[in-house]
Amino acid sequence: MAGSKSKFTLSVISQKEIVYYGNCDVLFVPSDHDVVAIMAYHTPMIMKLGKGKVVMRDGSSDRELGTVETGLLYVGDNQVSVLI
Repeated sequence: MAGSKSKFTLSVISQKEIVYYGNCDVLFVPSDHDVVAIMAYHTPMIMKLGKGKVVMRDGSSDRELGTVETGLLYVGDNQVSVLI
């Protein structure tokens, strides 16, 4: 499949619902100091989110998935989970 190596599976989950589940090219999340970009095959990590917007890019368009006060990000096995 063309382009599949540049994608990862993204799950964004709030207390009330699954906000997004599907493929993603780049994810931008707020940290305590800056914005962090997550791409396919990113180094595994767990990170506390800071205040700001969670934005995903799929293809050439950006989509804001929500604004967070705090949350958690998990990256591993070309999958990303965001708890907001």
